[in-house]
Amino acid sequence: MSVVPVNESELHDKLTKCMAGERVLIDHDGNRFSARIQQADTKGVRVIPEALIKSAQGASDEIEGLTLPYQDVWELEVKGVVYSRIDEPVERSA
Repeated sequence: MSVVPVNESELHDKLTKCMAGERVLIDHDGNRFSARIQQADTKGVRVIPEALIKSAQGASDEIEGLTLPYQDVWELEVKGVVYSRIDEPVERSA
């Protein structure tokens, strides 16, 4: 598996084009967890945490997902490639 560093806008662009079921790493309110994409649109991404999928009794499409802003996504895994978001340096004024 290869890791490709990308900035936030590049990751956002990839997320808008990905399919349901792709794996993402989320950092939401200080909690990090892996999840699967349920749906991505222009406003954000709806995900199902993998912990919920593992403990679910029914089909995974019956699980209520979380809708999060793209800023909460730190990694996207597609076909064995992990796109990992890097923090862009903050410009400081003199």
